Amino acid sequence: MTAPDLELTVVVPVYDESETIEAVVREVVVVADELAPGRCEVVVVDDGSTDGTGALVDVLAAELPEVQVVHQVNRGHGPALLVGFDRARGRWIGHLDSDDQIPAKELAGLWSERAGADLVLGVRTDRDDPQHRLVLSAVVRRLVGLLAGRPVRDANVPCKLFRADLWAEARPLLPDDVFAPSIALALVAARQGHVIQEVPVAHRARTAGASTLRPLRLARAVATATGQTLTLAWRLRPRPGSPPGRRRPG
Repeated sequence: MTAPDLELTVVVPVYDESETIEAVVREVVVVADELAPGRCEVVVVDDGSTDGTGALVDVLAAELPEVQVVHQVNRGHGPALLVGFDRARGRWIGHLDSDDQIPAKELAGLWSERAGADLVLGVRTDRDDPQHRLVLSAVVRRLVGLLAGRPVRDANVPCKLFRADLWAEARPLLPDDVFAPSIALALVAARQGHVIQEVPVAHRARTAGASTLRPLRLARAVATATGQTLTLAWRLRPRPGSPPGRRRPG
């Protein structure tokens, strides 16, 4: 539910990022306050970290009034994002991962392109990631493009900005164990006729921690995400006599 005085919520899901989380959260707070001075919040979702990350973000929340922390048992990146998006109270919801691969300042580029849009997606044009993650992104790009009926270059990008009312429309369509809420959100936006903007964002290699998506887990992730995305596309199929999806004037 939105709050009348909040313009922006940035959601940061985190799992075992104790080496970088303090710097990342502080940077996100600075950027959010620059974009929506005095009218922003940062929701950090600790997905059952085991390395002391939870205690670190609690200390930050005690110091920084913009920061709210949600702790949950480890359920995965997708459910952590769901919790954060559901808790968001801003008219706009931003998402940035905690691995510091996309600098928080990139949100400013998305913010400047939000006029007339419902969903603003970053596009990692020069990625510094292992090959198996690039393969996953290529599969997602192809699948979402086919199901959406239009190209979406980086649907699962961990740097995005969207209207709270778009989330309210998409949320009832998603299961609580959804693997990739970002893909689902992009598909809903495209199929329902919402305006999507795409903005290039910087991407860099990890400086600490490690990705949890190893090749075997990647294969399972692709299978899970594909099944859930196909199910969502079926639910979004046009019905005889149904009105077309709404579009926001650009």
